[in-house]
Amino acid sequence: MIGRNISLANLKGVLELFFRRLLDDEKIKIRFRPSYFPFVEPGIEADMTCFKCDGKGCSVCKQTGWIEAGGAGMVHRKVLESVKIDHREWQGFAFGLGLDRVAMIKYGIDDVRLLYSGDLRFLEQF
Repeated sequence: MIGRNISLANLKGVLELFFRRLLDDEKIKIRFRPSYFPFVEPGIEADMTCFKCDGKGCSVCKQTGWIEAGGAGMVHRKVLESVKIDHREWQGFAFGLGLDRVAMIKYGIDDVRLLYSGDLRFLEQF
């Protein structure tokens, strides 16, 4: 998303709304942790409350109450400049979520490796 007044607050709102709608759960919360990604500055890891334990801690979230949702951040000014957008006037955010992670969260799959197991008994459920 690129606009004149886009901030990390907008990114957080978009991700919260996405996961709340995907999971039909209004209690989902998002948190940001600093991280490095080459095309954004600052870069963050976006975590969401665990779908299995509602943030209380379980084996899926390794007792933390959080699941890593994906990487994100504010689009780096060099990226904007490379497409002839004035970084002093425009800014924006970008994020990436793996389809395997989204499927895991949506369907309550405890172990993402199950998606790659090739076990048709498991895969045919979806």
